[in-house]
Amino acid sequence: MTRNTKKKMSRRAILAAVTTSMLFTGCGYLDNILDPHNPSNDNPIQVSSSSKNTPSSSSIENPYTPFETWYGSNLEERIMTGFSTETETSGYWYEFDDSPDGGQSGIVWPTLKGNEYNPESLEPIIQECNGICGKAVLNKGSLTYQPFVGVGFDLAGETSATDNTPAAANASSMGGVCITYASDVAPDLQMSLGQDVDAQIDFALPTARLPKSPTGTTKFIPWSSFKQPTWYKGNIKFDGEKAAKQLVSLKFLIQAAEGQYNFNISAIGPLDGCSGSTDPVNPPTPPTGTFQTWFGYNGDYQVITGHDNGTETSGYWFTYDDEMDGGRSTIVWPVLIGNEYNTDALDPVIDYCGGICGTASLDKGNLMYNPFVGLGFLVAGETSATDITPATTDASDMGGVCITYSSEIAPVLEMSLGDEMDATIEYALPVAALPKSVAGTTKFLKWSDFKQPTWYKGSTKINGEQASKMLSALRFRLQAVPGSYAFNIQAIGPYNGGTCGNATSNN
Repeated sequence: MTRNTKKKMSRRAILAAVTTSMLFTGCGYLDNILDPHNPSNDNPIQVSSSSKNTPSSSSIENPYTPFETWYGSNLEERIMTGFSTETETSGYWYEFDDSPDGGQSGIVWPTLKGNEYNPESLEPIIQECNGICGKAVLNKGSLTYQPFVGVGFDLAGETSATDNTPAAANASSMGGVCITYASDVAPDLQMSLGQDVDAQIDFALPTARLPKSPTGTTKFIPWSSFKQPTWYKGNIKFDGEKAAKQLVSLKFLIQAAEGQYNFNISAIGPLDGCSGSTDPVNPPTPPTGTFQTWFGYNGDYQVITGHDNGTETSGYWFTYDDEMDGGRSTIVWPVLIGNEYNTDALDPVIDYCGGICGTASLDKGNLMYNPFVGLGFLVAGETSATDITPATTDASDMGGVCITYSSEIAPVLEMSLGDEMDATIEYALPVAALPKSVAGTTKFLKWSDFKQPTWYKGSTKINGEQASKMLSALRFRLQAVPGSYAFNIQAIGPYNGGTCGNATSNN
């Protein structure tokens, strides 16, 4: 199969809100980070790993792991594999199907392919889906086996400017592959060794079987889990570790009975990559509001809440602490804060951390309870140009909140209802407890998960769903015994349609 790939500099785009027109969102909905995945649970294809008569192949050597995890949410067309030849043609996604063998399968994309450099470019797909998403339409045609389609990318790219044959790379330093995806049917990950070698082994490529996951999952697959299929009886044997030393391309294959199957690939990287990409649990409903998930690594200083009241003062991060109650707690920032408009602006922190990171230095002072600091933003903004009192808004359409963060202590998310109401309920704000997570985690919290604290005995009771209809601010509070605790907020968005999760921890 020949692919016409033109050289193109990768470009970064501002992350757009996920639209309801997406065919399939799958991996955009990410929940808590799990323990490292045990590939033995995946039931990879089991075959003999013996080898002989192995074809030789020149490859690009790398003494370390240069492959950078690709996240669809970054809207980058190209995967930075780190193994590229001078042609800079590696890492571009392409599609393939069974038509050369008599099949009639294809992929229905949610938008038209192509850009100014290449009519087959999948860049518009990535921008539409925050990943590679589409519908695999499988039709056997005259095939004698199950039909298939797939997408893949080359590790090294074309051999030279005059030879568009894909080169091989020694990718053993990757250790394997991590992938975040969703699929209506169990897909395969295949290791292609180039057209000549693939033909010599009767296209019995080293393969790892992935589980079906309509709502999305992340898997970590070492090279040792890739095996040639059991039907292969040839003499040339390849296990995954051997194949990694002369790897040409990685392919995501959907092969099944005739039918239509949705899929989405939202992240792929080396074995130790895909930080923050996790197994989704109870994915939220499609977006109904206009709150756009904020990602710190995009370098945006304002959260686009979709509920600004016209003052354009919503979504800017602020800090608060226990000083007014007698505490002496502060946040120690990694860089000096402030910009030309506001000495307290956190723009430099966002640029430095790819999020809001710092150290909560908790000091009780004269407090009778545990000290605290916090960060937050106004959902509607200030009341008017002449009244800086925080306004309230009906944010029930958000359904709740998603958040990606790391913290050395267990924080809470608070729903502030404005100065007057907060005082009325004695500052017993509806809160949702979050777990301590040094490595980083993502949580999806429904409004119904927010509760007033148990110590509150007042008569004005407000649950999270009621509070969402009069919401003033969302706040991330760190409260514990005196000490210093590192934290980082990397993403925050709505429960309905939020795409938190594709972020990494930088404490």
